[in-house]
Amino acid sequence: MAMFLPLIFLISFFSFASFSSPATDTLAPSDTLRDGQTLVSAGGVFELGFFIDSFSGRHYLGIWLRADATKVVWVDRDNPILDSSGMLQILSGNLVLTDGRQVPLLVNLGSLATLTTNTCAILLDTGNFVLQETETGTTIWQSFDIPSDTYLPGMKLGLFGLNRSQLSFHILISWASPQNPDRGLFTLSIDRNNTKQLLVRRKDGAKMEIGFWNGNGIRFIFENSSGNMYNFSFQSNANEAFYTFNASKNYDLVWFVMNYTGNLDRYFMVDGKISSMSHALCEDSAGGNTGSCFSSIPSKCDNGASFSQVHGLLPSTSNTSGSLNMLITDCETFCKNNCSCTAFASVQSGQTGSGCQLYYGSKQDLLKIIEKREGLIYIRGGAPSDAKKWKLWLAVVVPLASLLVLILISISCFLRWRKRLKEEQTRQGAIINSDRVRLFHLSPSHHEVRGANNMELGIHKDQELPLFSFSTITTATNYFAEANKLGEGGYGPVYKGKLLVEGQEIAVKRLSKVSRQGSKEFKNEVSVICKLQHRNLVRLLGCCVEAEESILIYEYMPNRSLDSFIFDSTKQVLLDWRRRINIIDGIAQGLLYLHKYSRLRIIHCDLKTSNILLDSDMNPKISDFGMARIFGDNDTRGKTSRVVGTFGYMSPEYAMHGLFSEKSDVFSYGVILLEIISGEKNIAFFEADHSLNLLSKAWNLWKEGSSMDLMDPTLGASCSSSEVIRCIQMGLLCVQERAMDRPTMSDVVSLLSNQSFALPLPKEPAFLSQLSSTYADSSSGRQRHYSQNDITISEEHGR
Repeated sequence: MAMFLPLIFLISFFSFASFSSPATDTLAPSDTLRDGQTLVSAGGVFELGFFIDSFSGRHYLGIWLRADATKVVWVDRDNPILDSSGMLQILSGNLVLTDGRQVPLLVNLGSLATLTTNTCAILLDTGNFVLQETETGTTIWQSFDIPSDTYLPGMKLGLFGLNRSQLSFHILISWASPQNPDRGLFTLSIDRNNTKQLLVRRKDGAKMEIGFWNGNGIRFIFENSSGNMYNFSFQSNANEAFYTFNASKNYDLVWFVMNYTGNLDRYFMVDGKISSMSHALCEDSAGGNTGSCFSSIPSKCDNGASFSQVHGLLPSTSNTSGSLNMLITDCETFCKNNCSCTAFASVQSGQTGSGCQLYYGSKQDLLKIIEKREGLIYIRGGAPSDAKKWKLWLAVVVPLASLLVLILISISCFLRWRKRLKEEQTRQGAIINSDRVRLFHLSPSHHEVRGANNMELGIHKDQELPLFSFSTITTATNYFAEANKLGEGGYGPVYKGKLLVEGQEIAVKRLSKVSRQGSKEFKNEVSVICKLQHRNLVRLLGCCVEAEESILIYEYMPNRSLDSFIFDSTKQVLLDWRRRINIIDGIAQGLLYLHKYSRLRIIHCDLKTSNILLDSDMNPKISDFGMARIFGDNDTRGKTSRVVGTFGYMSPEYAMHGLFSEKSDVFSYGVILLEIISGEKNIAFFEADHSLNLLSKAWNLWKEGSSMDLMDPTLGASCSSSEVIRCIQMGLLCVQERAMDRPTMSDVVSLLSNQSFALPLPKEPAFLSQLSSTYADSSSGRQRHYSQNDITISEEHGR
């Protein structure tokens, strides 16, 4: 089924669909309600449609006041929609939600219509959404039976089915946060043991009586009387016991909300204007807001729930969440109740207003990387203030001053011990550091000579990595047993291993003595990947530099590389369309991180299917950074006299002229995208005349309007043609011959996630297979030899 056009706009805390649609209150079997369309009750009081949770990005079916769309009175919590392709319709008499996953979600799951029942759904001016029989008007299901956090006039709050084996509860459940409509910490219901009482329960088991029936009306703990705003009634019999209420004639509407903080909020509307009053629930039999109050769960976090102020700004790292549309007080509540949250800060934007940033990393790391600019950061458990630092300094200096004489006497002994230690280090060729585990970096080398003589072991601030002994690696791989060999690439063989102490499975990459790569690539891969952290990048666990061995230790990927699936006729069927889309998106996210969000801007320069590894859940991880290039913040393009890469994936400007940029990786990504869709190798696909590769085939089919002929036949009915054609067009945009015509990875990620945006028309791609197998560069006198064995490309230099 084709994807639907999403339409999103921001409000205070949420984004609601507000595009104009026919002013109707009824959904008939022939109608569909899509994201951006709404139902409006007959009197124009309430509106039903899809809104966006700005915290998670999920879409929900909900009902809100038309006078103020921020006042959501009902939400279908059980059926969140992943994107803007949501659609509500009546199928076989029932309310059914669908989205891009094409999985039907029943809204009225607890009260299903029969297959022969003719039904329609109506949004009433009471805020009740009712599914009823068209001819008789009999109610089959209504939203009032599954309230969220809002208690509206006419809604019944209580117990039903008391004379049956299975009870039905109508209760209010607070939102998880101002942005998140998931079930929160607090519930409002009647007491099962004493149905005349209203109770608020907290997630940790605590409860409080907040109201009771006195025979004439309800008495709340926060007021002496209900005044003339609303009239409650209580009914109880053998089958049911419930409260309901209606607003007095002086008010257009009155309603209650179980707040996510534990307060009970009361709203009332007069002449279209809305006012509110928040009531803290406190133990005070005389009424009023004093005594022990019922609020959020006390913090059980190790660092407590107190926060201290530090001047500065939160850094933009992988541990910092995006900006949220919430006030600083709400931000504190959210962070306080999430023990993983280390710190929070308020942010201001002229376009989006106030917001919030949350930090989930180590507090010690945060204190080192705080940006010294104007702003305030609130750190859990406190951070050393200037006064505390001064006291700490005094506490250290005073004892040291009193022991100064002893230190001077012992310093000569220390120097002698230090000298002996350095001599021992020289003899053993090892590094010993009593303060921390020794880490290493590789020294520059002008020659591809392997061995410890070319490696300088030491400590470097920005390049730290655990160092494994060769004996540990041989034990883990059973002495590099052939049975543990996973494969072999340009670097050398890769083995599966298992560390004896931790029991962790690892992948061991051993530099071969006949490898086309050497210490430069080894150093490059270590220097690049140890700075990177992203879920779509393979994680480097450590290395071994001993004698003539140069070994890298990675996390083990049980499903190995992408090419082992898409180019294998027996494994292709394991990758359905959803998995392939997830892989396509994951690779794009990893590249976007390398190009834009990592500590260093990285150009991979050797992106191919064999360098995309798959974890146990088939999530892609980019690997092999031996040929990667590091860019400065102001660099846009580089040039090299040493062109190394894999034929079929290299951009023409890199293969022919040694020019590389972010667009070089974009080209490689486009080739991979087309290979994932087709199941064919670009380099291995040739027609009888040896002139037509996968790129040219995709281009010709697209021009003829037959792009679906490129699709891997094993995908069958698991995909929609519109998605496949859009992805093929995206691939063609990425492999255009001129680098300036290709999109950036930011553009690719945006276009992949927003199906409503029209893609530009691609220009003719680079058909590298049509080039001569040898290309002479007249300007440099160099000659490159292109390998057609899917391994590497190398070049020769004249002396």
